[in-house]
Amino acid sequence: MAGNLLDLGPFLNVKRVVFIAGNPAKRDMLLQLADLTTAGFLPRDRASFIKAIFDREDVTSTAIGSGIAIPHARLPTIDDCVISIAIIPDGMAFDARDGAPVRIVAMIAARDRDRSEHLRVLASVAAHLQDRARRDRLIAAANADEVIGLLKG
Repeated sequence: MAGNLLDLGPFLNVKRVVFIAGNPAKRDMLLQLADLTTAGFLPRDRASFIKAIFDREDVTSTAIGSGIAIPHARLPTIDDCVISIAIIPDGMAFDARDGAPVRIVAMIAARDRDRSEHLRVLASVAAHLQDRARRDRLIAAANADEVIGLLKG
């Protein structure tokens, strides 16, 4: 990977990786992933994050094509950036610009006071997931440890 990309390892945790079978509804999947993302947040922060995620999706889909979606929001009260990953092997409708079903969702909760970090994390996630071979390995991953290993570095 290019030298400008962040090591995503510090933002990832096996407890924030979920494999979702079938073809979930977008709202249900976003809520499930938001629950993982906000585990440990204060209730008001959790509510603010979920509202921000859905507000953004109402404006424009965060599906960037090639089977990838990156819903993200910033909160003023969190201490560290957090990334949660959903792997949906069968794909799901997500209003992607290219019309492709989404199979990998990386949800990012970022610190509002560090816009630069948020943008670098977002760009690094997108760049990591643009690699077709890596996407294929993520979709075929057997467990959360394997997913984390593929996204580190």
